[in-house]
Amino acid sequence: MKIKNIFIVSILVLFFSNSYAQETISVKEKSWYVPDYVKTQFAGNIGLISVGVGYQLFNEVLYSELLYGFVPESASKADNIHLITIKNTFPIFRKEIGENLTISPIAGFTTTLDIGTNSFTTLPSKYPDGYYFPTAVHFTLFGGALIHKDFKKPKIFKGVDFYLEFGTVETYLWYAITLKEVDLIDVFSADIGVNFYF
Repeated sequence: MKIKNIFIVSILVLFFSNSYAQETISVKEKSWYVPDYVKTQFAGNIGLISVGVGYQLFNEVLYSELLYGFVPESASKADNIHLITIKNTFPIFRKEIGENLTISPIAGFTTTLDIGTNSFTTLPSKYPDGYYFPTAVHFTLFGGALIHKDFKKPKIFKGVDFYLEFGTVETYLWYAITLKEVDLIDVFSADIGVNFYF
């Protein structure tokens, strides 16, 4: 099965699992396809800036998101980079730290597809078989902390999350493990983001 097909199947699973979660666990009046929140993120190996929508699934055990990320030519030192990402975040536990305020350690992973011109899903014919792995799909692992605030008198949004994460791409981690020249600390990067809840 081609990598693009795997990515498309992942997107379908995201939406069907959201439908199942909304119908069987959560008692919400809105339609299953309406997102629970909108998101914007800075950095994090899924674009210099990423925007998208998210769903709280299985009684808020999983936050699953579909994001578009962009890296301008000025930052990439190549062509503009366009990325589509499925991001999955797991709050490990929640602790109240004030009125309408909670903090959660979080962990998760992403699957990202580069839809620009800088990568490939199948090896170009100019390279011999096995010369390169496909470069268009990457996986990241991350951990961090999230602070959630509920609004007492919501007008547009019911609440907001602010989060900070540290993560790495699977290939960077592989290099750090297999090459002495690459230190483990050098393959991790930070990102910040915000979620606005409807």
